[in-house]
Amino acid sequence: MSYTTVKALWPGDKQEDLEELRNSHGSAPPIWNEMCKKYYGTEDHAYMSNGTFDLLWPRWKDLSIPKHQRAVLMMTYDRAYVSKKDYARAATDIKKFLEDFPPKEGYVNHWPRMIEIYESDPDIPAIGLYCTSFTEDPFEGGWNEDKGEYDQPDWEQCFDIYEELDALEC
Repeated sequence: MSYTTVKALWPGDKQEDLEELRNSHGSAPPIWNEMCKKYYGTEDHAYMSNGTFDLLWPRWKDLSIPKHQRAVLMMTYDRAYVSKKDYARAATDIKKFLEDFPPKEGYVNHWPRMIEIYESDPDIPAIGLYCTSFTEDPFEGGWNEDKGEYDQPDWEQCFDIYEELDALEC
């Protein structure tokens, strides 16, 4: 079964797995599904049809969408992270998102757990998500044959969610 990994990050230095959440359908898909239904009128779980999914990606810049929804959307992006100074803010944004789009009964949803993680204020500089084990971990670099392990990611490609969001309002 697939899983989502919560990543402990030291941007520019290293990354480690913090926690695995079983069934990756509980991380990004509930966010994408609900936002596509609301903003594009798709049917349940049809967010990947007719190019709708591709329309959703740049909407983090759309100031007509509430900032908390855009923040949670960005949490599903590869190489995105929340800095420690924004953990409380992330927890609040996820709570607001879940008020807007309550989790569906009978479906896995990892976002209440993410609230708990952020509210616990772990002593790590940043947290990111590796949303599905079916793809390459976005916080690992390429395989290094000489060392027999993965290199660190290209940290230049990683980004702070709230730094990006706040810059839009300047």
